[in-house]
Amino acid sequence: MNLTAFLADAACQHKDRTAFKMGQRTLSFSDLDRFSNGLAQKLVEAGVTPGERIALLMENSPDFPIVYFGIIKAGAVAVPLDTKYKELEIRAVFNDCRPAWLFAEPAILKNLQPELARYDFLRHIVCSSPADIEGYIAYGSLVSRSDSAPDVKTQLELAHIAYTSGPTLRPHGVEVTHQALIDAAAGSAAGFRQTEADVAILFALPLHHTMGIAIIMMACLSAGSSIVMIGGISIDAVLCAIERERATMFHGVPFIHAMIVNHLKINGLKYDVSTLRFCGSAGAPIPVSVIKDFEELTGKYLIQYYGLTESTTHVTCQDVSRSGRSGGVGTAIPGFSVRVVDTDGREVAAGEPGEVIIKGPVMRAYHNLPEETARYIRDGWLFTDDIGVKDEHGELYITGVKKPMLITKGQNIYFSDIVDVLNTHPDIAEAAAAGIPDPDGMRGEVVLAVIKLRPGADITEQQVKKYCLDRLANYKCPKKVLFVTDIPRHSNGHLAAFGLLD
Repeated sequence: MNLTAFLADAACQHKDRTAFKMGQRTLSFSDLDRFSNGLAQKLVEAGVTPGERIALLMENSPDFPIVYFGIIKAGAVAVPLDTKYKELEIRAVFNDCRPAWLFAEPAILKNLQPELARYDFLRHIVCSSPADIEGYIAYGSLVSRSDSAPDVKTQLELAHIAYTSGPTLRPHGVEVTHQALIDAAAGSAAGFRQTEADVAILFALPLHHTMGIAIIMMACLSAGSSIVMIGGISIDAVLCAIERERATMFHGVPFIHAMIVNHLKINGLKYDVSTLRFCGSAGAPIPVSVIKDFEELTGKYLIQYYGLTESTTHVTCQDVSRSGRSGGVGTAIPGFSVRVVDTDGREVAAGEPGEVIIKGPVMRAYHNLPEETARYIRDGWLFTDDIGVKDEHGELYITGVKKPMLITKGQNIYFSDIVDVLNTHPDIAEAAAAGIPDPDGMRGEVVLAVIKLRPGADITEQQVKKYCLDRLANYKCPKKVLFVTDIPRHSNGHLAAFGLLD
């Protein structure tokens, strides 16, 4: 089965049930199928050919799934991208995947306008909202309904490339196939015990991210559940929506759950959240104190699960019927196997640390990186670079990472991205980056930049932060900057600067 048939089957089963809702706008399963059919027809008529890349720089809305599935049905490959990316990041990704089309928000197009002319491979640009910007195709001109998808003679196995893993300025595009997404969605829904009776709230989690596109969107379509999207970052708005929509599922990263805890401690719980049967957390380790406070303040269990972009979806989940306070991330969901191994690839005993490896509907490859693919996929197993421990019951605990990176607000940040940018500053002789505890206690870790200036140079911490903010997504930018005469490093070259904070 491919995703065209997957969505057609969901539409046949669930027809006029709501698949997506945002504000007053609703999109049924049937309408999603028909609108994406119509968009695919227009794309094929405009010359889209099988295997072409089509990039999305789109915020959450019911149009995102229409565009995503329209691309798939046209036989092309979707490239969902982070709307917070700046020109430098977009340039690196575009040069790697060479998209023929781009769907983007009007504000993004205005910011990128001077840059877009450099891409000779980018043939068509679509303004993805009702706003009409001169020189770009209006999204409305491509919107129509059709009862059938175009007859694409060559349907490739690749569905999308996800650039949410690996250093953005040294792109690691995760190739995800149709079948992997379909199998992963079924396993994900089974792990959550999800059915067509469920209403899932999508709040502060972008659809372009693995959590949005696979764990929420695909799992809900597989199970026949509804998704209610909430814009902005108002905690009152999401709690109100849970009550109004009688929501049964809520996903978040630890940062979101910490925001909810802080809000409830100050304001109390003024809304009825009794319909929630599942509250999940993933994307980064979550402090046990946040779990405890969340459960005491809401009366709901907070369940941890674990996955990564390369695994297509989440691969473990705690028992959804009990508290997840243990700090573990559960056992393998249907369709996946998880092992913890030593440096020789041998499985270690319960309680012993090792690298987490995964078998199941994982990524096909890293795009354009055969050596990296061979390094991380061996004998059908995905090696994650995550360090973990299994207890005697098979529950997995993530205890660290091998990669020079941190996770904040559910986003992977590779230190090389920050260093690559800092090293382009004319006043900086050498730079390094590391993770330090978030002073606010909300994000887990944040970025520390350590800088050695050139002789005679004089720049401030704020100037360094602005230099990064102009060139990188805001969540990657340093929260603290240290100026040093020499950068201390370990023998492996990684920064050894934590002593500087004492």
